[in-house]
Amino acid sequence: MKVFTIPPDFELPDTQGKMVRLSEFQGKKNVVLIFLRSFLCPFCRAQLGRFRDDYAEFTARDAEILAIGPNSLDAFRRYWRDEALPFLGLPDPEHSVADIYGQEVNLLKLGRMPAMMLIDKKGQVRYQHYGTSMADVADSNLILNLLDRINRGE
Repeated sequence: MKVFTIPPDFELPDTQGKMVRLSEFQGKKNVVLIFLRSFLCPFCRAQLGRFRDDYAEFTARDAEILAIGPNSLDAFRRYWRDEALPFLGLPDPEHSVADIYGQEVNLLKLGRMPAMMLIDKKGQVRYQHYGTSMADVADSNLILNLLDRINRGE
């Protein structure tokens, strides 16, 4: 994805089985797309916890978080319930969205690398981060600062 381009639309079920489309947020919310490695990844679990703890800061900035991962719907349901995650979890066990969005697979580094995108209300990619290691995840404070800039019209 390139900055200031419109990313491909997608549709995935959330943890309740309701279908969620990226395009339904256009004109309404900024969207933070988090591409997880899996719930086995300690760095992904820590990142989800930080985003949970900062969720009120994201909603105050007109942003919704969509966490996409390779785990099954049942695994997503359990994890979302056990961790009390307030944002949307979207299972992508076939990697269809992860592949379209270019989430890298590096077998020497034990699979998929973390990735993240920030999409503004116009539906344009404003920031992207493709991790180069399991631990290379974008910080929530960075995303909050970018949201502030976007909301100011920068």
